[in-house]
Amino acid sequence: MSIINRYVLKNFMRYWVIGLAVSIFIYVVINLFDNLGKFLAKNASALDIMIYYLYLTPSYAILLIPVASMIAVFLVFGIMTKNRELLVLKTSGLSLNKLFEILLVTGVLIAAGTFIFQETVGVWAQTRLIEHEQQRINRRPRRTEIRRLNFFYYGENNWIYSIKKFDGRINTMDDVILWQVSADNKIRQRVDAPHGQYQDGTWVLENAVVRQFDTLGNEVATRHAVLRMNELQEKPADFMKKINAPEEMNFLEISSFVKKRQRAGQDVAQEEVELNYRFSYPIITLVLLLITLPVSVVLRRGGIAVGLGISIGLSFIYWGFIQSSRAYGVAGILSPVLAAWLPNIVFGAIGIVLILKTPR
Repeated sequence: MSIINRYVLKNFMRYWVIGLAVSIFIYVVINLFDNLGKFLAKNASALDIMIYYLYLTPSYAILLIPVASMIAVFLVFGIMTKNRELLVLKTSGLSLNKLFEILLVTGVLIAAGTFIFQETVGVWAQTRLIEHEQQRINRRPRRTEIRRLNFFYYGENNWIYSIKKFDGRINTMDDVILWQVSADNKIRQRVDAPHGQYQDGTWVLENAVVRQFDTLGNEVATRHAVLRMNELQEKPADFMKKINAPEEMNFLEISSFVKKRQRAGQDVAQEEVELNYRFSYPIITLVLLLITLPVSVVLRRGGIAVGLGISIGLSFIYWGFIQSSRAYGVAGILSPVLAAWLPNIVFGAIGIVLILKTPR
């Protein structure tokens, strides 16, 4: 790597870290003032408030990484333009392509790091944030559920449970209906039982009626005084697990959740949009670099201030486009894949055009 490339990369990373830290600080301060009344009303301690924002910081970091990347680009090239360094480099025959390449490669690495950070630290911190807010801020102690009433559960091997009453103390379930569906979402068999109990690692149903269905829809019913359902893999503890919101799951958990609900014929548009968004969001950094790199090297007077203004304005426009596209995806107007990737496609195309038209 040449001295010039190292110089540009070093400055970019320095301004990136500073920009990210300052942006997070501003967001935390704004959020603190917005929620200070709530914290005081609930008598939250200073330590609990501090821990709350420690858990919130990773989410802000993920959100602001693209913004920090734009700010770093405008600062690097704005200062180089102000000091006439960029003019000297151009005069000496250096092509801007070399500088663009090193920063775009850095953008790819930042995007990959954002994805890893989002799926590990981000998910973990979001889960802890919700727990901390409920228990320490809102003063709602964690309650261990031992009973559930009238719920569905989507199990392994395409089994769907409908349970009227489940008692986790004695591992029993009452008024149970089980469906096993095929890959094309057709019912293969149905099991009805007034009572079931978990014994020696197996669900045992009493007075069960099993209905088998062939491909023509014909039914064969059999009755069993005692039926051991060895094919059921769910344990009593599985029925008591909390169903996390998508933001509390990593992409593997969301994918598994989507597949289960799809087998049951449920609407999973929101979860599918979130799953695709997990992959599209880190790419925003690279897309914004495609736009800001050519713009940053053509700014003259007031380049730094103008660049910072462009960063803020572009961030709002991009974010608004993302939220609108996601809303259309959840509503079923756009496919989940297109809803998550359309902003990147549009802004990426704009960035490529700007890159190609930038005077070297």
